[in-house]
Amino acid sequence: MRKFLRLRPVRHILVTSAVVFVACAVVFVVQLLEFTSTRPRLQGLTVNTTGIVSRVDEATVTVRFPVPNQPEASAAVELDTTPPRLGAKVPVRYDPSAPSRAVTTGASALVTADRASTYATVTVVAVVAMLAVNGFLLFTRFVQPSRRKTGSSVPMRRVKVQRGLLTRSWLETDTATPRWIPVYFSPTLIGLPSPSRVEVLGDLRTDRHVAVRIDGEVLYPAGSVRTGEPRGRRLDNPSAPDEERTLAAATPVRLARQFRADLPVLAVAPVVGAFWALVDGSGFAGWLTVSVLIAAFGFWWAALRGSDPSL
Repeated sequence: MRKFLRLRPVRHILVTSAVVFVACAVVFVVQLLEFTSTRPRLQGLTVNTTGIVSRVDEATVTVRFPVPNQPEASAAVELDTTPPRLGAKVPVRYDPSAPSRAVTTGASALVTADRASTYATVTVVAVVAMLAVNGFLLFTRFVQPSRRKTGSSVPMRRVKVQRGLLTRSWLETDTATPRWIPVYFSPTLIGLPSPSRVEVLGDLRTDRHVAVRIDGEVLYPAGSVRTGEPRGRRLDNPSAPDEERTLAAATPVRLARQFRADLPVLAVAPVVGAFWALVDGSGFAGWLTVSVLIAAFGFWWAALRGSDPSL
């Protein structure tokens, strides 16, 4: 296990996973506090009945409803949705000891509590799913390929492919039936001549994930072997590296530079957050919550896919 923890892509995945965990933990705590502060407004509302809207005042409606052994009761309810029309029949839940404490469909207290519990639940499910995906991918992309025997030496060329906001490195076999292997970034790829003979750990024809060895360094797959060329803007390595590429290949690339290269992935976060806030009606708080979660998962997703920070 220590062997894999020293690998750059594994550390990249673990760091971004920690970012996701922290983001989800912060959102969970905030939503839990929101739910806790709203809960007293709903306690004691145990009786259900049907009422009639007797007054509509912007975001507040007044409903009249029958109460056993008492005159007809009324309650003013603050809404978080479009108010119903005057005279409409609506479901009411009230406190039998104080009928003026009541809620109806779309009440702010109900919407806030429901939204907070939903967001909190989503963060827990998201963290569990992230851990499951991490475990599965670490086994299939690192542990399993490392156990395979070294196969034949195959001529390959390194290509960078930019698709959307993400750039990845691929190794393309220079054979009659080419294969494309997505690999996690290593500076070694920068100075790899095209083509170069590369050792394959496994069988390109039958194994879904294969690692390769270049000058003694094992590069692990960032996805499954493909029989079709990856789509996107392609950039091939030159047939022989120049002085600049040779120097870059010998220079370690810090994770901080990797994170800077992943920043474009975050551009989608505020857009998705705005769309969600519009649909959900959660306003700035909903936009901020969703934007933070999408940004954190965007970092993690880029790490899993094997983003390429090289110029």
